[in-house]
Amino acid sequence: MKERVFAAVRRMKREQWLICGLAGLLLLVIAAPVKQKEQKKMQEEVTVQSQEPTDDQIRQSYEKQLESVLSQVEGVGTVQVAVAMESTGKKQVEKDSPEDTSTSSEKGDSGTERTSQAVTTGETTVYEDTGDGGQTPYISSSTYPEIRGVIVVAQGGGNPVIVQQIQEAVMALFHVEAHEIKVLKMK
Repeated sequence: MKERVFAAVRRMKREQWLICGLAGLLLLVIAAPVKQKEQKKMQEEVTVQSQEPTDDQIRQSYEKQLESVLSQVEGVGTVQVAVAMESTGKKQVEKDSPEDTSTSSEKGDSGTERTSQAVTTGETTVYEDTGDGGQTPYISSSTYPEIRGVIVVAQGGGNPVIVQQIQEAVMALFHVEAHEIKVLKMK
């Protein structure tokens, strides 16, 4: 079997070798861009998923940040934080508002000129292409959910001075009112 293959290869002419080489090169060129496109799509999907944190992730981030800051304050001690948020954030969808103006003028027999102007406006949502060939509305801006309240349980929560410092820190960090903050003493 090997001998037949080697014999066939030895009998091949220069043109046949050239055709085989070009066919192999063509297969490489066809296969290479497909892999790159698939890798780009996968990277875009990961990027899109990582760009949009969920409300729960945002809440947990706020809690960790506040716990980290408060645990560094003298007299506070060990801290646990719970943050209550509105149900969802707000997203602003980009709109395209084209305006079309047309003007026409006529001259009458008596030398008077009449001009009319028509303005047509419309509003359409701007879409962006997704990796799978679909379209989603383009989000021009988004805001995180608002904080409704904060509960802080701290070892130093029995000391009125520490309670005041904790409330001021939470108010400065999250821009919430004092009545939206509750500081409790830890067991």
